[in-house]
Amino acid sequence: MKSRSASPSLLLVAIATFCVAVAFGLLVVATSFNSLSLRLLPTDGDAVMVSQVHDGAVFSEPGPRWATVLKAIGVAPPAEGRPADWPAPVAVTSADLLPEPDSLASYAEYDAFLARQSALADIMAADAVELHLQDIFTREEFTSVIYTDYRDVTALPDGFWLQVLTGVAALLIAGWVWALRPRHVGPIMFMISAIGLMLSTATSALYANRELALPAELYGLLVPINHLGVVTFGVAMICLLLSYPRQLVQPRRFWLLPIAGAAYMALDISHVELGLGPSQLYVFIALAMLGILGAIALQWRATRGSPHDRAALGWLGLSVVAGAGAYTLLGVAPILLDSPFSLPQSHVTSVLVIIYAGLALGLSRYRLFDLGEWSYRVLFYTIGALVLLALDAGIIYLLNIDAAPALGISLLLVAFVYLPIRDWVWRRATARRAIAQDELFSAALDVAFAPSPAESAARWQALLRRLFDPLQIIDTPAAGPQPEMGEDGLSMQLPAVAGAPPLRLTYPFAGRGLFSPNHLKLATNLVSLTVRAEEGREAYMRGVGEERRRMARDLHDDVGARLLTGLHTADDTTRPTLQAALSDIRAIVSGLSGEEASLDRVLAETRHEAARRLEAAEIALDWPLPEAEIDAILLDYRLHKALTSAVREIVSNTIRHSAASRFTVTATLSPGHLALHFADNGKGLPSEALAGETAGFGLRNLRHRIEDIGGHLTLAATPSGTAITLDIPLVLQPHTPEPGVPEPPLPLNSPA
Repeated sequence: MKSRSASPSLLLVAIATFCVAVAFGLLVVATSFNSLSLRLLPTDGDAVMVSQVHDGAVFSEPGPRWATVLKAIGVAPPAEGRPADWPAPVAVTSADLLPEPDSLASYAEYDAFLARQSALADIMAADAVELHLQDIFTREEFTSVIYTDYRDVTALPDGFWLQVLTGVAALLIAGWVWALRPRHVGPIMFMISAIGLMLSTATSALYANRELALPAELYGLLVPINHLGVVTFGVAMICLLLSYPRQLVQPRRFWLLPIAGAAYMALDISHVELGLGPSQLYVFIALAMLGILGAIALQWRATRGSPHDRAALGWLGLSVVAGAGAYTLLGVAPILLDSPFSLPQSHVTSVLVIIYAGLALGLSRYRLFDLGEWSYRVLFYTIGALVLLALDAGIIYLLNIDAAPALGISLLLVAFVYLPIRDWVWRRATARRAIAQDELFSAALDVAFAPSPAESAARWQALLRRLFDPLQIIDTPAAGPQPEMGEDGLSMQLPAVAGAPPLRLTYPFAGRGLFSPNHLKLATNLVSLTVRAEEGREAYMRGVGEERRRMARDLHDDVGARLLTGLHTADDTTRPTLQAALSDIRAIVSGLSGEEASLDRVLAETRHEAARRLEAAEIALDWPLPEAEIDAILLDYRLHKALTSAVREIVSNTIRHSAASRFTVTATLSPGHLALHFADNGKGLPSEALAGETAGFGLRNLRHRIEDIGGHLTLAATPSGTAITLDIPLVLQPHTPEPGVPEPPLPLNSPA
């Protein structure tokens, strides 16, 4: 049976659990060795200064103080006296506090360093340690016996916590991205880089923040793992930038970089001298940084002409260069150039988290790894699940008490207060939008009988979101006739339905689940119902069309013929009325027949009618003929009728109320819209009418007619009359503008 992929939330919960386990394991290891309860700092010379004595330390008087130099340590002799063969104490020098042995000049010095660490660690493993101290003021030397105990968590330095948090934060962010795109090369490489960083910071947190010494066996194991993490991070970052946002190198060729890293690791583990000793690691880091910069440069060249890819590269490249560049400048360069630098290595490593924090901040804006704002929903729900687990753990911990009555009361509170509230929160956070079977047919009818194909497609997508709550609904170029699941339940392909193109749904239920066979069956039934409803609607519309065409023939053959006969016998007074009626009959017949009228014909007929009516009212018309070729723009009956009726109403109001002597019309065409500006030199409208407070039936009807077709009406008073602007949407555009280039309005009037 084919295995199914885990949901993004489940993967992210697993990664978060792993991070918690790693952090807990580091705490256990860091506190599992004996401690002197001292904070030691190297001085400019070769001495080691006691800078702090931790609370709870038990030692003989006089004990160490903050202004004391630690000269040597040894196993405390028995109370009855020091035997003759008792081992001599071991001198302590500032070299023993070296945080990173990579800075040593040769592997011989590295081996000697580990040997001294082993000797000091053996002494610290005793129950009592003899400290050889010197007062820095009086120069008096004295000894003190301190009784060792396991290192306290509060005694761990800030460098330890900083490195642990750096590794955890990087792995959580990279794991978040990988959980959303587990099979894509870019997120995989990003995840591998975070694993490398976690290896590096976790090991360095232990040995770079030790109190004085660690056993040589542990130290010798941690350092190669640290180097492996550094190499993994560098190789993965180069592979990432060679594969994202453009695939510059095929993934099957990435093996060359891991081989180079493995070759370096073989030389490092074998202690092969190349002239630099352990510090040759920093040469590898510097070369990896050059490789990262080179990959960014290649991507910059490859993404020219693609603003989306270049924006993603710009943000990702900036984050990588800022993080890795700062680490190279602050941590690598001082060692390679043998220059003193005061910032500890444990603090320098934390700048690498800039890479991962930068990606998290820029994810929604720059669509890094083809992720959008929806990716934060997965993170939100996952955090909610972790919070619930933490609350459960807290309740269990609080119930771990001895008093039986208190335990009973706590159990009652948990049973009747906490658990119902927790279940309610969980249902609200993870509720899946089910739909009853009796509602499914009604929903399919709503989709099929939408007033327009665009509205039908919008209702279809809304229904899919209600049923499956996918994080993404993407247009796909092709799909089969039936719904199909893909990527082991992470996605579902749907055929073209209800005016919508074939769709691909990914990450159902806000990324918290997978598509199951039941979901596939539901989608199949829904598609079948919708298709049947569409077929019924099309049959109904065919019947409606036939009836409309019959009515159009009757109007044309009967009413039109009678009007035409009356036109030949009418006098000059009634002839214009009959001509207007014939024009309306032609428009109605065209609308009923489903024909479309060209914009130039509509404007010409409307202009001709307005000129005739205004001339009879002794009002001059200034409506220049259009310059542009607009016969390719077709208007359906609704737009044609709305435009003609609106102009007719405006002309009527001008004739009746304006007392004007001149009427001007200016037409302007822009992509998808026609703007008609009307102005007269009459007495204008009162302010109440302009504000819509006392507008008559004609103005209200005019405004509603334009708004019904998605247009906009504007009334304004001018110094010499009234101005009215109609913004009318068009079904077709005269041409398609170039992407990213704004299209200027196209004047339709001849020069004045």
